[in-house]
Amino acid sequence: MLSRRSAMLAVMAALAAAQPALAQPPGPAEPPDGAISMEEARRIATENGVARIETIAREGGQWKVEGRDSLGSGIEIELRASDGTVMKLERERPASAKAGN
Repeated sequence: MLSRRSAMLAVMAALAAAQPALAQPPGPAEPPDGAISMEEARRIATENGVARIETIAREGGQWKVEGRDSLGSGIEIELRASDGTVMKLERERPASAKAGN
């Protein structure tokens, strides 16, 4: 009887392990609070000189985007999440400008 019970436990364990993994559902197409989406923040950053986005995150009422411009210099942009207004734009000095110091 013990072997039949062991066999049933093994079958139950195998069935439990065979359950499909639950993937994280995709985020909403539009933020629920009326803020601009991540794709809109990316577009605005690109329009303001970001050629390669390294990080993008929404923190409170702002989107913060860090990346590089077409020359490889660092660029940081903060956008108001409610409407996409550029609140801050900082650029690193290009390496060629630093060499003169």
